[in-house]
Amino acid sequence: MAAAVAFALAFPLHAEEPAQSLSGNFLPQVIAMSAPHREALETLLRGRRGLPYWIRSMVVRPKYIALASKSVAVDGKEMQLFSACEAGRCAESRLRALFSADGKRVTVYIHDARQGHLVFGDPTPAERLAGDF
Repeated sequence: MAAAVAFALAFPLHAEEPAQSLSGNFLPQVIAMSAPHREALETLLRGRRGLPYWIRSMVVRPKYIALASKSVAVDGKEMQLFSACEAGRCAESRLRALFSADGKRVTVYIHDARQGHLVFGDPTPAERLAGDF
């Protein structure tokens, strides 16, 4: 009996998964693996005119340079900040995406030499400070 109790304590049936870090992730992999992230980004960018091609197609065709995400505190909440740019044109066309920890909310900041500075997702003032260039 004691062995059974010790086994049950050592290997619980409903063990919690460890929380995933908001730092050190790459946008193409997160979009591929997380439906909330993918859906939030697709919804935000869908139908937007004037977006650079690499941004319009970033969900289905990840042909861009992505840096590892950073965890940032915004109004007391942890959020995930991604940075990406067009391959070969990083100085001219870049993006930052600030996601809620659960991936269901995103704000996007784009700086493009041709299109100018664009912001999508109605960021709060604190989110704008955390995500903007």
